[in-house]
Amino acid sequence: MRFDLTDLRLFLAVVDAGSITHGAADVGLSLPAASERLRDMEATGEVVLLRRGRRGIAPTEAGEMLAHHARTILHQ
Repeated sequence: MRFDLTDLRLFLAVVDAGSITHGAADVGLSLPAASERLRDMEATGEVVLLRRGRRGIAPTEAGEMLAHHARTILHQ
């Protein structure tokens, strides 16, 4: 799996906000662009990273692992 820094920033913003809409706004992306990036991330890794529900999103176990590694990378 290879993600660029924009992917990682978006993913963390979405996880932290609990919402794709708010996470996208936090990184300056439109909702359609953010949704497409997140779908591409999941397709590339062949794994579900986010559980989507009526009350927002929550990371799956794989999503938690990605969030941990993304935080490490972005704080270097």
